[in-house]
Amino acid sequence: MIFRRSLLATTRQRSNNTIIWSPHAIRRWSSLATEASAILFLAISRPEPNATAAGIRTASLLKHFATRFGSVHFACGASMKQKQSMSVAENVHWHHIKPNRTDDMTNLLLHIQSNHGPIRAVVFDRFYAEEAYSFRIREQCPHALRILDMQDVHSLRIGRQQLVEEFDQREQASNNMTAQLIDEVMKFDPSTHAWEDNLQDKKAHNILLRELASTHRSDLVLVCSSSEMKMLKQPSWNVKPWKLVPASFFQTIVKQETTICYNERSDFVTIGNFKHSPNVDSARLLKRIWPRIRSRLDPDADVRLHVYGAYPTNEILSMQDKKLGFYVHGHVLGINEALLNRRVMLAPLRFGAGIKGKIVDSWGCGLPAVTTPIGAEGMTQDGLDWGGLMASNEDEFVEAAVNLYTKKALWEYRQSKGLELLNRLFNKEQNLPLIDEALSDAMMNLEQRRKSDITGQLLWHQSNRSTEYFSKWIELKEVK
Repeated sequence: MIFRRSLLATTRQRSNNTIIWSPHAIRRWSSLATEASAILFLAISRPEPNATAAGIRTASLLKHFATRFGSVHFACGASMKQKQSMSVAENVHWHHIKPNRTDDMTNLLLHIQSNHGPIRAVVFDRFYAEEAYSFRIREQCPHALRILDMQDVHSLRIGRQQLVEEFDQREQASNNMTAQLIDEVMKFDPSTHAWEDNLQDKKAHNILLRELASTHRSDLVLVCSSSEMKMLKQPSWNVKPWKLVPASFFQTIVKQETTICYNERSDFVTIGNFKHSPNVDSARLLKRIWPRIRSRLDPDADVRLHVYGAYPTNEILSMQDKKLGFYVHGHVLGINEALLNRRVMLAPLRFGAGIKGKIVDSWGCGLPAVTTPIGAEGMTQDGLDWGGLMASNEDEFVEAAVNLYTKKALWEYRQSKGLELLNRLFNKEQNLPLIDEALSDAMMNLEQRRKSDITGQLLWHQSNRSTEYFSKWIELKEVK
């Protein structure tokens, strides 16, 4: 087995909340990494570290596991034509498999185990990958640890979006942001929500049930946000606590003296993948309130708002208005190019879930942010001021944006707090060993854990395996 409890016992020294690796631990990991063993990632689509925060996080995990296993494999149903641009380590291998094809999966697993050693663990990228592939892994690699990487709680994000859309319909307006709305969104819990008997609610509730079933079928669940971790531990979710693993972002330490100072920065910026609904909604709101922000600033300074993000729609591109200083740039390959010289990040998110990668990236570039409590969710720590300003309505947001942009002392203080939170919450030297320890414990106690997991056993019972049989039906239909 690639993980050893004796190894992890050497990593429990802590200083300033950071796990310290002893020389012995490092030597043990180095030797273990050469052992013939593999970890397999299964996904519906390929990771896009140059386009999405989820892609950056997945690339970090792949790179890390490349030092812990003999080989790392990533397989998905999407094309792998651009796999060269996704290279994160020498021993990461990319595979294309068709969904709902038993032979494809069988051949892939045989190839890996014949050439790289036994598959010790399989990571499913989001619950729908677990639905598509987990039963095949269970059949063909029964001793492999099955890990669900949630990325975010989809049912939370989708339910929150539905609340916002219902609010817009009641108000007969779009993109309004009020304190009452933000409060309702923050209190929403899909597991206790009173779902109504309509098509939208049924769809959202179905996502909850599918996602919850996926967590119960898995041996471990990687949870990105501390607030979502707390939610999943509630009795209404009933997830075994030993399944839940904190797995946020994995950043390097950033020192304030290495960042660009206030006087050398200018303009506002926002960034986000526009396949992601919260980012589209945020851009619409910014387009409407940007004139209010700009009117409060020095007209001679020609302050601009720069909008970056992959997959901009025609609607997003049409928002550009140079006269108003609203510039839509679309996709940018290097995040530093978009953020390093800007002064303030704007993220007026009305809904969403998980950790907001745009704010993690902003803090990493020494850039404080103005956002909502939704944007800051899971990115706070008791006793520490936030790395920017939070607002729950449009007037507060405009005021916060103007103050953070124009007041140097406030900006410098909030920048320092952002860096402090970044280094405390998202430090890879602290967060990655927690995942290692969880995998080690799970591997050593896998049989015992599965026997004690009655809910998991129930969901693996043949009467509850509809996704497996649906997949097999699709295969039979398509191969005729």
